[in-house]
Amino acid sequence: MLLELVRIRNALIVFFGVIVSATFILTCDLTDNAEVGNVIIAGIAASLITGAGNAINDYFDSEVDKINKPKKPIPSGRIAKPDVGMISIVLFLIGIGLSKSINDYCLIIAILNSMILILYAKYSKKALLISNLTISYLVASVFLFGVLATVDNPGEIMIGDDLRIVMIMSACAFLMTFSREIIKDIEDIEGDKREYAITLPIRIGIENAKKSAIILAIGAILLSFLPFFIHLRSFNLLSYGILIVLADIIFLISLTMHPSLGQRIMVFCMVLALIAFFLGNLTSI
Repeated sequence: MLLELVRIRNALIVFFGVIVSATFILTCDLTDNAEVGNVIIAGIAASLITGAGNAINDYFDSEVDKINKPKKPIPSGRIAKPDVGMISIVLFLIGIGLSKSINDYCLIIAILNSMILILYAKYSKKALLISNLTISYLVASVFLFGVLATVDNPGEIMIGDDLRIVMIMSACAFLMTFSREIIKDIEDIEGDKREYAITLPIRIGIENAKKSAIILAIGAILLSFLPFFIHLRSFNLLSYGILIVLADIIFLISLTMHPSLGQRIMVFCMVLALIAFFLGNLTSI
């Protein structure tokens, strides 16, 4: 039940995202136990803060979930709402504490993102697109968190091939997440209407919202092809290309599915894209 509350799948994806982004920065030497340790701690911290955010979101969304998702832990009665609040606070504090042990830059991001997650859970659906933009930023920031875990001073990071790939990865994640969040809003439209939420599907209609999600997805797909055109010296375009094309195709197909299934397929596509970036960096030609 606890694993369901914190969305263990999402937490593991975040952990992997931190690890992948860190491997792009050359200062992260696998023979340096301190740097490797910092990256692993960063992955755990990001996962805990993600889990805390999911828990606090369930805390504030408990009434909506009675309509949209009655099988979730709180509306199903498997856990008391106050207990969820306490679990969330504990996870936030542990995640922030671990971030402090890495460096001040990771600590700042951890505190900032924790505050954003709490404000998002309480207020986001009362303002158009704030919810979507917030989650999209939070997902993209995972890669920045991984990069910062490898250095003592951000000035040490040179804007070369490695950082450019991380920037592309972050931008793709932002747009793909934005697209998925709109599809999730379509799925939740009935419960959101009853709670007087202001979401894109409610404001402009389901069909127009779906078109917006498609445009964002196309933007992410176009960005995913940038590595083929920026003359990277140490990036395996073959390994990357096979998986990224597959991820892009499935992502587009998922937009034609029922929102409940489609948004789950999108998560798979995002993981596939993450693996594509990882393999591209792991085996340079």
